[in-house]
Amino acid sequence: MKNIVIHCGMPKTGSSALQVQLAQARSNLLAHGYDYLPSGDFQQAEQGRITSGNGAELARSYLPEGHPASLIKRREELTEQFRDHIAQSPAQTVILSSEFFSAAPRPLLGELVENLSDLGAVRLVFFVREQLNALASTYIQQVKRHMLTQYPDEYFADWDDSRSPMMHYNAYFTRLRNMAPKAEILVRPYEETRLHDRGLVGLFFDLIGAEIPDADLPVDRRVNLSPNAQEIRLMIEVNKHNPRMQFSDMLVEGSHAAGRSTIHAQHSIVPEEVARKIRDSFAESNERFFQTFVGTENTYTNSWSAEDFIDLRQVSFSATDVIDIIAGLLANMDRRLARLEAQG
Repeated sequence: MKNIVIHCGMPKTGSSALQVQLAQARSNLLAHGYDYLPSGDFQQAEQGRITSGNGAELARSYLPEGHPASLIKRREELTEQFRDHIAQSPAQTVILSSEFFSAAPRPLLGELVENLSDLGAVRLVFFVREQLNALASTYIQQVKRHMLTQYPDEYFADWDDSRSPMMHYNAYFTRLRNMAPKAEILVRPYEETRLHDRGLVGLFFDLIGAEIPDADLPVDRRVNLSPNAQEIRLMIEVNKHNPRMQFSDMLVEGSHAAGRSTIHAQHSIVPEEVARKIRDSFAESNERFFQTFVGTENTYTNSWSAEDFIDLRQVSFSATDVIDIIAGLLANMDRRLARLEAQG
C-alpha cells in the first residue's frame, strides 16, 4: 500500500516554488522513497518555470462544470490514469501537487480521496497565509499579471469577507474533514517558512514526516517573486500602456538580482482601515483554526502594526532608483536578445 501525499496549496503560499524544487530533486527524493510523479507540466518545473503542478489535470477534473479550468468530462479517465501512475511508482510515498486541489469543492475533494484510498493512506497537505498578506498578494498578482491600474484603496474599497470563503480556515477545514473522513489533513501557516532553516521545502517534508538529509533536499528556489513598493507603483503606471506580461517578470527578476524584492512586507500596501476590517473579520475564526488544526498559539493575532503601512500613491523615486530599475530591465532584455540570436 502506498502513502499518497496531495499538496493542495492554498493560493499564494509558494506552490510554484515548491513544485520546482520537488521536480528538480526527483532523483534524490526517489532514493529516499518519495516520488514527485513526472506528470503534467513536470518538465517545465524542472526548468524552473512557474507551473500548475504535476497533479493539475487530476485536480481540474474535480472542479465543477462551471469553473473555467474544469476538466470534469475527463474525471473518470484522469482518475484511472493517476491511479496507474501511483500504483506503478517505484516509491512508497507518491507526491502530487496543484493549487487546483484547494479550488475543488470539498465534497468533490472527498470524492477524490475515496477514489484513491484503496491504493493507500491519503494525506492532504495545505499551507495557509495570514489573510491580510494573502489579499495583498492577490492584489500584487493582479498588477503583475492582469494589468491592474487601481491603487489598493480602490481595489479593496468594497471588500467583504463573504467573497473570500476559503480564508475562513476553521470552517474550510472543518467541512473538509467531514467530507473526506478517510484522509489525514495536515495544515501549517506559510509564515513558518521564514523561521525554518530549510525554508518551504523543509517545512513540507517535516509536515509529512520525511527524514531526508539536507544534502538531498531540493535547492531553495525563488519562483514567482513579488515586487517591492516602488516597483508596484511603477507597474501601475506602466499597465496604463498595456505592456506584455513578460515586462513584470523582467522587472521582478531585476529586483531580485539587485536585492530589492524583500524591502517591504506585502501586507503594508493595504490601507490601514481596510487592514483593521480584515483582521477583525477573521479574528475569531483564526483562533479556533489554530486550536483545532495547527495546535499552536495563534500567530496571526499581532501580525502587523500601524507603522507597517505604505501609501503607494506617495511612493517616490530618486534618480538612482530609476537608473537601477531601468538598468535591470535593459540587462534582462539584453540576455533575452542574446538567447534569441543564439536560436536563430
